[in-house]
Amino acid sequence: MITEPHKPVYASAAKPWLKYYDQKFIDQTVPDCSAFEYVCHQNKNHLPETAIDYYGRRITYADLIVNVKKTAAAFRAIGMKKGDIATVVSVMTPEVIYAFYAADMIGATLNLVDPRYSAEGIREYIEEVDSHLLICLNVAYERCHQAAKHTHVERVLVISPADSLPLHLAVGYKLTNPDKNRYKSNVLHWKDFIAAGQNQSTNAEPYDPQHTCVVVHTGGTTGSPKGVMLTDKNFNSIAQQFGAYEKLFRRGQKLMNIMPPFIAYGYACGVHLPLVLGLTVVIIPNLDPAKLGLLIWKHKPEHLFGVPAHYQQMAASPLLKNKDLSFIRNYAAGGDAITVGAEQTVDAFLKEHGAEFPLAKGYGMTEVSSAATAAAGTVNKIGSVGIPLVNTVVSVFEPGTENELPIGERGEICISGPAVMKGYYNKPNETAILLHRHADGKLWAHTGDIGYMDEDGFVFLNSRIKRLIIRHDGFKVFPSMIENVISRHPAVQQCSVVGCTDRDHVQGRLPFVYVVLEPEADKKKRQIQRELRQLCREELPEYVQPVGYKFISEMPFTPIGKVDYRKLEEEITARDY
Repeated sequence: MITEPHKPVYASAAKPWLKYYDQKFIDQTVPDCSAFEYVCHQNKNHLPETAIDYYGRRITYADLIVNVKKTAAAFRAIGMKKGDIATVVSVMTPEVIYAFYAADMIGATLNLVDPRYSAEGIREYIEEVDSHLLICLNVAYERCHQAAKHTHVERVLVISPADSLPLHLAVGYKLTNPDKNRYKSNVLHWKDFIAAGQNQSTNAEPYDPQHTCVVVHTGGTTGSPKGVMLTDKNFNSIAQQFGAYEKLFRRGQKLMNIMPPFIAYGYACGVHLPLVLGLTVVIIPNLDPAKLGLLIWKHKPEHLFGVPAHYQQMAASPLLKNKDLSFIRNYAAGGDAITVGAEQTVDAFLKEHGAEFPLAKGYGMTEVSSAATAAAGTVNKIGSVGIPLVNTVVSVFEPGTENELPIGERGEICISGPAVMKGYYNKPNETAILLHRHADGKLWAHTGDIGYMDEDGFVFLNSRIKRLIIRHDGFKVFPSMIENVISRHPAVQQCSVVGCTDRDHVQGRLPFVYVVLEPEADKKKRQIQRELRQLCREELPEYVQPVGYKFISEMPFTPIGKVDYRKLEEEITARDY
């Protein structure tokens, strides 16, 4: 008897993940309105409820709407209009949130910049979008002033962390952090800025589907800095799609925002999503990782969006050791890969402390407004980054092509849906590298990430194409293969695999392992190294075997909490292997 071969199943057609969603969410369409209108509409019957908690000052939804409109009027008073782009150099404060929605109201755009950048770095981003208005934190003013020289910046709006603090805290802040800046004549402080808008219109501009809310800077898949243009539709789609997790997100719950405003993750998931869903956003402008446990216990937020390192710090916090954390609903890790060992450690911690669900995970990139998949609540698999969001399509293609691969095969992960960016600012060629309109008519973002999808629609990541270690003989080594083995050793707290020079061949690279040990294991390095080598020999093919191991006290991280792989590569010496 001849059996028919199995017909290949393609994710873009089969969409196996939809079985996890209620039909009403599958059928939904993104609201045809601005981001600010969406927040107003969702909360029109809940105006007295708290929208923002800033060091104990509670800002209601009514207050939020009033403050946004005042900010929009003030923007108009200083000449800002539809199509203008203001550069913002700040951490997260209520004023930065008001500015986001106010610019949205008048059809303007915010160019978001990390306040830790040098004056030269800030200048580049000002010039890129030709900003005439610069909004900056007072502690970054001197660098911003230097950056604005020889640009078209006409006005500088200075905000202080104290502007929205409760009175007693504001007084204390000013005493301990006196402002010693010598401000130029073109500077406006927030209170004076708001006062200047008293006689201006607070009407919103008509909704423009092509309006760019923000320009967010990223290295993207090719490494060169690019400004990602995200629209109202992009932001609204993220908020709406997370609303499909209605058993997790309930009005009145708290989300603690620890992510900065200059990344898409910070605004899309940390601000707009919770405000659309009627949550209270607890703002933490400058997170001290050592105090994360203290902040969780103090605020008891049901929701948290962070990077893997945050949850490893949480699980290691002595303050939370014997605490009841049953208030936790959805603590989600995104922005960087988490090893299976680290995920198991965090899951065990959550279970031991009364949380109902394991660590939630997500996957995306700035170019898709931060999120494309989610593993949340009971819809979760260890090692996976989850299923596509309800109105998003994720599939796997042969790298660099439009040839879709069947479910189960490994290739380049591509994303299509309402959260895909408008494009890179002023870089059509770069946009064309990442965004492709395929024969199916869909616009696909080619992520540069390698992975696969299982039969249930769960996505598993192997590596970024640029993190891929290619040996002299052409064999490809996925760092995650090694990291998932090593992270399971009980003495390993964290590990990262990077490529190092192959000293025996002109071309090619080899895998090298960095390890952070648990404190009690620090005196057993030689023994642990032998055990790790043996573990890899038992579980990994010969061509994947690491050539060296290096124990370090802590992993280096980028400013947004991702492992700094470049720094790790640079610190490998000839003596290390």
